[in-house]
Amino acid sequence: MDQRPFKFLDSYTREDAGIFFGREKEVEELHTKVFESRLLLVYGVSGSGKSSLVNCGLSSKFEATDWLPINIRRRSNITQDIIAAASGYCTTPPTGKLSLRKVLRSVYLDQFMPVYLIVDQLEELFIFGEQEEIDTFIDELAKVLSADINAKVVLIIREEFLAQLTAFEDRIPELFENRARLEKMSWRNAIQAIEGPCSKVGIATENGFAERLLSNIAIGRKDVELTYLQVYLDRVYASMQAEGSDGFTLAQLERIGPV
Repeated sequence: MDQRPFKFLDSYTREDAGIFFGREKEVEELHTKVFESRLLLVYGVSGSGKSSLVNCGLSSKFEATDWLPINIRRRSNITQDIIAAASGYCTTPPTGKLSLRKVLRSVYLDQFMPVYLIVDQLEELFIFGEQEEIDTFIDELAKVLSADINAKVVLIIREEFLAQLTAFEDRIPELFENRARLEKMSWRNAIQAIEGPCSKVGIATENGFAERLLSNIAIGRKDVELTYLQVYLDRVYASMQAEGSDGFTLAQLERIGPV
């Protein structure tokens, strides 16, 4: 098999579009919303697949020439982290005192493609950042959103940190106007997330396999913990390889047992 069908704990990226199943409705919703405003807020509980939805699902809706994503996750100072990452896309690096607005404008003028600034796990700014860092980022973001730049911003955050953002609505009035909440995956969609990749890479599945697997990881629940699903599927795949088999069976699930 040329492509490993399951990602363990890694997020899905554009390269994984062929094995990304179960979120078709959410992908379409996100693709519509990203054109409705310069700012899109994506939120949901931890482990619901927010990063994968944006970096794989949404990304796959664009042609390569219509989408220049700059993916950011805070390291030490979020504004400086973004400026450093965005500067790498500049053919002619901007000079003088650098601001987020100045660098993103330079990126667009050099690349001449719509820029999508994707800030992942924004909650880390509130967990690890000092107030000065938070205020600077909000001020820089407000200037970007009010500037004449062909750039959009996608903020990805755990929903329990949404309250932290309400303090900044005076500086960014549109902060909550365009948003998408990602629910945990339903059993129906989780079956697609199991069977779709298997079909794509040629793994046979015994009748009732997906349903039995879900009963092993989501006993008594109507939704599915994606972290459990990805880890469990990776284990089943490793078991199949160790046995020299070319398919998934109910006997494998019996041996592995429930979470």
